[in-house]
Formats: sequence, structure tokens, C-alpha cells
Amino acid sequence: MQKSENYISEYIVTLTNDYCMFFAADQLLSDGIMGEEEQKVSNESHIYIICQRPAVRFDPVGFSYVDGFISGRVVYSVNGLETKIEFREEFALLDGAVNLRLSGYPHREVQTFDALGNKVRHLPASFLAHKIAHMKSVADLKNLKVLYIGQSFASGKSTAVQRLRSHSTFQKILADVMYNSPDSEIYLVTLRYPHYDLMISMDGRDKAAISDERDTTRMKRIVDNPLKKGQQVSLAEAALIRYFQPEYNVKFKTQFPSKGVRVLDGCFDLDFAGLSVSVDTSNSPFLLFSATVEPQQWHNCSINLVTSADRRGFFKMADGTGGYTNVAPHVINMSG
Repeated sequence: MQKSENYISEYIVTLTNDYCMFFAADQLLSDGIMGEEEQKVSNESHIYIICQRPAVRFDPVGFSYVDGFISGRVVYSVNGLETKIEFREEFALLDGAVNLRLSGYPHREVQTFDALGNKVRHLPASFLAHKIAHMKSVADLKNLKVLYIGQSFASGKSTAVQRLRSHSTFQKILADVMYNSPDSEIYLVTLRYPHYDLMISMDGRDKAAISDERDTTRMKRIVDNPLKKGQQVSLAEAALIRYFQPEYNVKFKTQFPSKGVRVLDGCFDLDFAGLSVSVDTSNSPFLLFSATVEPQQWHNCSINLVTSADRRGFFKMADGTGGYTNVAPHVINMSG
């Protein structure tokens, strides 16, 4: 349990994803085959986020294929208001394809066909929208609304894709969006958290703080008892739910943190002062947001696990006059 004493050193657990992957829900449900690198990242992902954005389709009026380029307009609607954006994209006929055309209504794909009429390849409008979102900075296409956050770790026995295909909440979200927001589509984000770090602040000016062998023993206990991977993933999931307040999550939205939450047991046992979990989507054009959080590519959820009544906590140092000032922490890498 947490102690009321002030120590010269304080610690928090920090978790930051090293990679993220995005794909439309229809790609998940179509049993398509990922590339080797994408499959590896998917298999190693720990957190998945179910998001919503406007559904994109091709405008059949003015669509053309000339000299190896497709051109025309992509279309999407927000609250019934339609927006059309022009594009011109190089698109080669590969793997024996001899012609192409738009799929039937609602014209979600460009499809290529061989001489026998067999479909060879397809280009979803949603995929082309990634490039348009980035190149033309279209907020409606860049911003993904967070609806649900879950973990795909399951003791390393299943992947995000495997869990989602049979996930009841995912199926409910698909049904709800289809009924209530027919102009929207579901997007999936998977995050990989490879390890955690310890951030340390040391308050040498606080003469009343414990700085003898008790503080050294406390630090050794923290370093010698690293959090297990399952604990790390559960902490990331809980913190992100608390931060984004997704509509379809219930657990952790209001009762995190508290000493009654089991996923925090390891933090309380080792006397951590806080938890910091980040989401970085800067390797993509997308920004995550929710009803309570503005769209950003970098989100950080910082949670205090102690109160000022217990002790000074983290990011604080005595200023020598009885007050406190902010402190820049050091970072220790904890693999595992």
C-alpha cells in the first residue's frame, strides 16, 4: 500500500507506443491478407481502438482512367452535408488486369479485371482518402473519433484482429453506426507498447524527505520487480479509457485510478507516484479525438497515484523556501 512519507525520489510508470496501424473495418471482416510487416505489427499489438469517421466513396460522374491515371472526385457527408474533393492518382494495371471500373453503388472501390472478367485488384476509396487527408489536410478525413478501447494481449494468445472478429461490442458498434450514422464508417487502430520506462524525480532540497538506505532499498525493489507485460497492457488500456472517455467503454471511465482497481495493484505495491500513457500517431495522417479530447497526433494521459495530503508526489521539488517547483525527470528504460 502507499505510504505517507516523503522520499527524496519519486517514480512513475510511462508507456508510449512505438508503432500504430490503421485499417477500415471492412478490411478486417473481408479476411484479406496483410503484408508480412503489417501482419507482424498486428500480431504484436497490445491495444486496439475502434474509431468512426465519414465514409468515403467515388463519384461516378466524371470518373476516368487515362494514361495510367485515375481521376475524379471522392465524396463524403457529415450531418447530411456532402463534400466532394478532386483527385488524380497513378494506378497501373498489374497482375494480368486489362481494364478497370468502379464498383456498384455506393462506389466504394476501383476494381481491376483480367481478360476473362475476373477481379484482380481493388483500391478502396477509404485508402485513397488517407493520401487526400494528408496532402490536402482535410480535417473530416484526418480526425478519427474514439468509440471504444480494448486490449488484444490476452496473455499473448490472440491478436487484435482475432479478438475483434468475434467481439460483441465491435459488432454492436458496427450495427449502431450503420443504423444511426449511415454516412460513417468504422476504422481500427492498433498500438504496440514494447516496454515501459521509469521516470524519476529526486528532491535534494527537501531536507525532511527520506534519503537514507530506506530510499535506496525502495528504488532497488522497484528495479528488481519489473511490471509484467500483462500488467503494462492493462495499465495502458485503463489510462487511455480514462483519458478519452469512449462512448462504448464502461469500466475505468470514472473509477480509475483508485486502490480498488486491480490493475493498479503492482503500482501501489511498488509505491509508484503516477502513471503516464501516451498515444503517438505521427507515422500516419490521422488524429484521434473524442467527445472530451481535441484532435491531436500526440496524446498523453498523466495520472497521479498519490495526493498532496499523502506526500509531494511527482514533478515537484522543494524550492528551499517551503514551496515547490516543477522538475524535469530522468528516464530509466525497463525492458520486458
